[in-house]
Amino acid sequence: MPPLYDRVLRYIVDPDTASFDELALDVFIHQFATCEAYRRFSTVRARTPDSVRRWQDVPAVPIQAFRVADLCCGPPQRTFLSTGTTAGPGERSRHRLPDLRLYRQSALSGLRTFLCPDVVRMQLVSLIPPVAESPDSSLSQMVAWAMEDLADDGSAYVVGPDGLDVECLSSRLGEAEASGRLVCLMSTTAALIRALDALAQRRRRFRLPHGSRLMDTGGDKGAPRPMSRNGLLHACWNAFAIPGYFVVNEYGMAELSSQFYDNVVAERFRGRHVRRHKVGPHWVRTLVLDASTLRPVEEGGRGLLCHFDLANAGTAMAVLSEDVGCASGDGFELLGRAAGAETRGCSLGAAEWNAA
Repeated sequence: MPPLYDRVLRYIVDPDTASFDELALDVFIHQFATCEAYRRFSTVRARTPDSVRRWQDVPAVPIQAFRVADLCCGPPQRTFLSTGTTAGPGERSRHRLPDLRLYRQSALSGLRTFLCPDVVRMQLVSLIPPVAESPDSSLSQMVAWAMEDLADDGSAYVVGPDGLDVECLSSRLGEAEASGRLVCLMSTTAALIRALDALAQRRRRFRLPHGSRLMDTGGDKGAPRPMSRNGLLHACWNAFAIPGYFVVNEYGMAELSSQFYDNVVAERFRGRHVRRHKVGPHWVRTLVLDASTLRPVEEGGRGLLCHFDLANAGTAMAVLSEDVGCASGDGFELLGRAAGAETRGCSLGAAEWNAA
């Protein structure tokens, strides 16, 4: 593997080993040199290693490009697919990773920083299918690594080919309640809502030990019914006795190797109480871009989120999402998907890509 990947790995573990700015520019040079599709795209936009001097100027690939182009800097070790809920199953993004170590280190470091900063291991209960059932899912792979590195005895998947096993879930939670052992639930938001409904129908409620927590992801895609964030937090307290400051929503994309998390757990263990918003790890930067011009918005403005992820060193570091947000503190607030006028910004990026 290129020595650059080792440098990125060291930086993920220890930010004092390098400068984000320098690494980002080196990653751009590497991707320009080794990925023909990205080189054509960058050249059309007049962004080359000779002209790009700041990480902010690295040309960002619209996520649509992952559906039509081979964005990989070498033979892939693993390919992950998007869920296809937006574009349809025939147009799923393909994220081809030439060095799986980058995703693994990023995923585990992110989980330790934002979900489990205070414990080495704890009992994990996953409502997310195992890799054997979802081999193309980057989320399933992330949970599998968590099961290897973060999970204590008694950890388990409570979902199988037929969906959620409510009795198995109840058994695991009942054991944690009786033993006083901390437990962490990991779920998509849709699966969590189904679990809450199933437990409510059975009139099952649990008082999990304080410090137990929950991570949900994916928004309400595929959910049986809509539920506001406050409503979900209230339901988690009623069902599990997990307070809101231990409920962390994760925001990720199949096209990225890093994730963003609600800041509540990390800030609590720093002794600070701040407004809930999404934060990313030190090896990621996010810009909020105007939907029409794809230039940074004024402070406090809303726009398309553009992520610069060093863990994507083997694919495309700069990715223009279809998500809308606004800057907040040291992170951002996620406001939803691009629609209407905002879609033009995504289309602009796609048009430039197709022109390449």
